[in-house]
Amino acid sequence: MDLWQRTMIRLARSERVTGLMQRHGGATALARRFVVVGGPEAAAAAARRLRDRRGISASLSYLGEYVSDPVLIDRTVEASLAVSQLLGAAGLDVQVSVDPTAIGQLASPDLCRANAERIARSVASQPAAGRNFLMLDMEDLSLVEPTLRLQRDLLDQGLPAAVTLQARLRRTEGDLESVLTRAPAVRLVKGAFPRGPEDDHQGKAAIERSYLSLAQMMLSSPAREAGLHPVFATHDDGLIGRVAGVARGMGVPQDGYEFEMLYGAHREGERRLRAEGYSVRLYVPFGVAWWPYAVRRVGEHPRNALLLGRSLVRRTQTASATPRR
Repeated sequence: MDLWQRTMIRLARSERVTGLMQRHGGATALARRFVVVGGPEAAAAAARRLRDRRGISASLSYLGEYVSDPVLIDRTVEASLAVSQLLGAAGLDVQVSVDPTAIGQLASPDLCRANAERIARSVASQPAAGRNFLMLDMEDLSLVEPTLRLQRDLLDQGLPAAVTLQARLRRTEGDLESVLTRAPAVRLVKGAFPRGPEDDHQGKAAIERSYLSLAQMMLSSPAREAGLHPVFATHDDGLIGRVAGVARGMGVPQDGYEFEMLYGAHREGERRLRAEGYSVRLYVPFGVAWWPYAVRRVGEHPRNALLLGRSLVRRTQTASATPRR
């Protein structure tokens, strides 16, 4: 991890900076670029715009992770339930993404399971206008097994629970085999929680080889016959091209899988893929706790540093213009 990313992570984790920015910076270009700043209604409206104007689907996620405060946990659950109902009423795909640590995993696995069941039942109750499921986001290695166990519990109840898997982890091939013919969908990411060589494939080339091998499993005949919907989450144009090539070679049509990107992170790529006829989905975070998420995106994409600079300048100007009492 380079100095730039470390600096952005420090900014993201600073409670003082977060408080200052979120109180005065909600309308900045930085926030609008990566986050829907607002509640479930604003998020559902953004999903409608993506579908109507650009033919792009959305997976909505309320901001907040690694929390144990009951108030914050309840807030995430209620926002997830509300956005599920709004998406269903709008005739959109009802896809709600949650981090287990946002809905109670750190406080109590039983609480997390109960909250996940509530959200999944809400998703399942919506009109079947598209691909409806609860997507479990994957966090650090210590949470892989609890997340997979949570998904198994939901699937055992007949609930639509999808899961995110990380190509960088050596264990992922076995994890994918265990859900390949049960899950409604699997989202494959490279992985953002590096470990050591005992746990991880090391280096970009090795991680990409793992990604493509896992993609082949997800696009295989047994997976397709079981109803698995493959979701390939990456902004890497070269990797996207290779995954598309694998799909063509296996006879999988373009509507048999989709590419997912982060909201605002690769607009040119979104447009190009849609123009070429691919299914595209955006991971759309919403809420008011936007600063940590947005500044991490700047760390990953330094070209967005200008947006960060403008946000900090505006915050300074706003603060200096605010009367002191």
